[in-house]
Amino acid sequence: MLLNIDFFLIKSLLSSVVIPRLSINTTPLIEQCWQCQRKIDRIESPAYCPCEKHVVLPVRTDIDYFRLFDLARSFEIDTKQLTRTFRNRMKFLHPDLFSNKSDIEKIYSQDQSSLFNNAYKTLLSPLARAHYLLKLENITLEDSPIQLEPDFLMRIMEINEELIEENKPFPLELAIEMRQEIDNHMKQLSIALNKMDLSKAKEILARLQYFNNINDKLIELETQHDII
Repeated sequence: MLLNIDFFLIKSLLSSVVIPRLSINTTPLIEQCWQCQRKIDRIESPAYCPCEKHVVLPVRTDIDYFRLFDLARSFEIDTKQLTRTFRNRMKFLHPDLFSNKSDIEKIYSQDQSSLFNNAYKTLLSPLARAHYLLKLENITLEDSPIQLEPDFLMRIMEINEELIEENKPFPLELAIEMRQEIDNHMKQLSIALNKMDLSKAKEILARLQYFNNINDKLIELETQHDII
């Protein structure tokens, strides 16, 4: 009996795991509104002045993405809250709202809109979120790539070759294997982040990228084979 698999559910495993919170700096950033001169804590009001006019503020590059959305710096986040906060912020930041405003307000709105869109996309994606958490600790895969075991890389190459072969049935066993690999590695990532073992987290993330790429190809094959 064939097992029906929803590969979008497989992909959602990347966002379902519970990972303990990392540290967050809550030090206030006080400055004056450029228009009304009101004192503002930019942590509480990162995008616009809390006055009645909601004057848009210049971007602060020293406020991380989590702070923009009132979230603790953690891999485990409430994505529904993230989306709600994003939509609420954009009610006052969309560039179309500033067509009749001053040039400086147009620039600020464009900058803030771009920042919040990038931040939202980053935190919404589990892999991008993990990369960002490591980046906040000055760790990136690009600057110092992980040297994974030759056996692992060989296995990845074999899987990719298998996926491009034509006229083959859908690789159901491989799909199940990838689901298990993603699930297991997410649990390992949880443990590494909880211990603040960032080098281990970086290694696990490197593996997850390979598994996620394979999973993307399996989703494409699922569509081609019209699997429900």
